Amino acid sequence: MMRRFALTTALVLSAAPAWAQQPSTRAQVVELVRQSQEMADAGDRAGAFDRLLQALELDPAYPSIHAHLGYLYELEGDTLKALASYGRLLELRPDDEYGRARITHLFFGEQFPRRLRLSLLQFSPVSFVTDECRLRLAGGNDLLRQIAWTRGVIYPEAMADRGAPMEVEIPSAGGQGVVGTAHFNRVCYGFTAVPEGDELRMTAMVSYPSPLLSERSADYSALAERLAHILLRVHCYSRACYGLPQAPEERIVRVWMCESGPTGAEQYEDDVFIYDAARDRRPVEWLREIAHEWGHYALPRMGRFTEPEPYASGVLGEAIFLQRLAEEAGLVVGERWPSERAQAAVGALWGNGRVELADYLTQMRTDTLDLWLARGPNSELAAGLGEESFRYLVGAMLWVEAAHGHDLLRATLLKAPGESPADFYYGYRQALCEAVEAGEVTLDAGALDLGRSELSTPPVEGALRRENVELAPGDRAQYPVFLLEGPAAVRVMPGLGAAKLDLYADDVGPLPLTGDEPVSLGRREQGWHTLTLQVPEDGEPVTLQALVIKTGEPTVPAPGLEE
Repeated sequence: MMRRFALTTALVLSAAPAWAQQPSTRAQVVELVRQSQEMADAGDRAGAFDRLLQALELDPAYPSIHAHLGYLYELEGDTLKALASYGRLLELRPDDEYGRARITHLFFGEQFPRRLRLSLLQFSPVSFVTDECRLRLAGGNDLLRQIAWTRGVIYPEAMADRGAPMEVEIPSAGGQGVVGTAHFNRVCYGFTAVPEGDELRMTAMVSYPSPLLSERSADYSALAERLAHILLRVHCYSRACYGLPQAPEERIVRVWMCESGPTGAEQYEDDVFIYDAARDRRPVEWLREIAHEWGHYALPRMGRFTEPEPYASGVLGEAIFLQRLAEEAGLVVGERWPSERAQAAVGALWGNGRVELADYLTQMRTDTLDLWLARGPNSELAAGLGEESFRYLVGAMLWVEAAHGHDLLRATLLKAPGESPADFYYGYRQALCEAVEAGEVTLDAGALDLGRSELSTPPVEGALRRENVELAPGDRAQYPVFLLEGPAAVRVMPGLGAAKLDLYADDVGPLPLTGDEPVSLGRREQGWHTLTLQVPEDGEPVTLQALVIKTGEPTVPAPGLEE
C-alpha cells in the first residue's frame, strides 16, 4: 500500500522550452519582473505582486516569475505558496540552484512546513512515504484520505542548527507534576490530507533519541515511522467517521519515545509519552498504545472511575479505532474481516511481524460488549465506578456502534452533557430520539445478545460487529432495544420471502413475521425492551441483516440511569 516518491527524478524539458515566447511579449514580461523587484525592494509588496500577476497572465511558464513570487510569499510568511512557486520554478527549470536552495531553507531554516502539497513532495529535501487511508462511511460510500510521513535522519526543528538535543520534561500521571526529563534529537513528521484537494497538514511529530544519544544504543527510527503511520490512520478514522476531536485541524500531537519509566504510555494535552520504548512489544500492543492514547486525546472524557484508570475513553479508542483498522484491511483486499488476506494486510501495514488483531477484537468484545449484554441495560453497574462498571460503559458504547453505526455513536458521545457514565447513557437515548424523529431506526443483526441467543452456526467476529447471523429451524436471536413512548412496529431486512419468523416482544408472543411487512408491537412504554426472533421448527433458514424499528412520539428523558 505504500509508495515512496522518487525524489531524485528530474523533469525533462522539451528542446523548445514552454516559456519561449515572442520577443515583444518577452520584453514586456522582463520589464514587469524588473518593476516588481524594484517595488519589493522599496517595500511595496502589493505593487510587486500586481506586476508579477500581470506577467503571469502574459507568460505563465516564464521561470523568473515563479522565483520572484516565491520570494514575495516568503516575505509574507506564506510557506505553502512559497513552496508551490519554487516547485513550479523547478518544474520549468529543474537545475535552478536558487529554487532548490530556497526550498531547502523553507524545510530546515526555522520551522518545518506545517502545510505541504502532494505535488511538492518530489522537490522536498527529505524523503517522504505516502499512502492512502480508505474509510467506509455511512451509506456505504468510501472516502480516501492521503497521508504522508518523513523517513530518514531529520533533526527536530527545536534543535538550533543541529545543536544540543532537546530536553523535555516528563509529567506525572495527570500532568500534576514533573517526574524527570528525557532528551531527543530525531523526529518523524506526519501529515494528513484535507478532505478535498492534495493539501497536507502536519498532524504528528514523533521524537526519539538517535543511537548515539540512546542510553541503550537503540535505533528507534523504524519504530518511530511505524508509530507515526498508525497515528495518521487513527487520526483519519476519528476525523472522518466520528468528527472528533472537536479541535482545529492544525493541532499537532507530539509523541515522545522515552527510554525510562514503566512500560506503557501517557497522554497529556497535545503530548503522548511512550515509556520504556526499547522494550520489545508485540505489534498489537503498539497498535493498542497508539489507539488508546489517541482515544484519550480525541474522545470525550468518560469517567471518573477508580480502576483500572480514571477515564474509559482510552479503551474505547482502542476498540473503535482498531475496529476501523480491521475494516480498512478488508476494504483494501476486497474481503471481509477476518479473512486471512485481510489479516495479512494489517501485518504488512505494520511491517514487523504478525498482528494478532482478530484475537484482540474478539477478546475486547467478550470483556466489554458481552458484559453489558449479560448484565442488561438497566444494571446497577451503570452507576458504579469500579472496573466492572468501566468495562460495562465501554461495552455499551461498542453495542451502540454495532447496532446503529458510527453516526449514532458519534451523536451519543457528543450529546453526553457531562463526563459521568450516566451522561453517556443519557446521550444515547437523546441521540436515538433524534434519529426516530428522522424516521425508522435500524438495528444491525450483529448487535444480538449472543449469550441469550441460540444459534446452530455462531456468527463471525467481523470488523465492527458480529456478522453472518444465520438462523436455522429452531434457532433464536435476542436483542435489547430502546423504544420510545407510543406505538411500535418491527420488520426485518432483507425481506423474508417465503420464510417465516416468530417475534417475541418482552417474551410475549409469538407475533408472526412474513415477507417484508412490519408487525405491530402495540403501544409501548419508553424504555428498554427485548425482541426475540425465532425460526419455527418446520420453517426455512433465515439470514438476518437488520431489524428496522419504528416507534411513536419521541419524549427525551431527563438525565438518569433508569427509565
